[in-house]
Amino acid sequence: MTDQNKKNIMANEQGSALILVMILMSVLAIIGFSSINTTTIELQIVRNERIYQNNFYKAESAALEGLQFLEEATFDQLDDRSFSTFIWLKQDDDAVDMTDTVNWSAANSALAAIPGSDYSVREKGIASGGSLDMSATSNLYDYVSRGYGYAQNGKALIEIGYKKRH
Repeated sequence: MTDQNKKNIMANEQGSALILVMILMSVLAIIGFSSINTTTIELQIVRNERIYQNNFYKAESAALEGLQFLEEATFDQLDDRSFSTFIWLKQDDDAVDMTDTVNWSAANSALAAIPGSDYSVREKGIASGGSLDMSATSNLYDYVSRGYGYAQNGKALIEIGYKKRH
């Protein structure tokens, strides 16, 4: 081979465009696969957030439903110290932790109007300073209303404090 032939072979750029296109296609394929993966993860996040929001709103409405029934109860019903009038109303018991969803049962909660939610109201006793009012003919009681929303393998628990005089 002569020196001239060697120079021609080295100066020959045929096929370099193919290599550049292959590199560019590989980079674009990697970007495309990464975009698909990111989109899939984002869609899962959005789905989980929607399920959580749905359960949160169910729990909130259930807790408010329990407070509505508490507000509509008569003084005689609330003064029943056996707590047998309403299944959803109990005296607060440290042995039953209602923040643990395992303890939600028909014995200490009630089904709310919205499917997939329950509510429970607990009397915490006479409110701090509530019995100091000498002009009051009744006592001020603390209550905690809890709502529990559960659907689509998700759950939410909400707690609302409330005071009522009877």
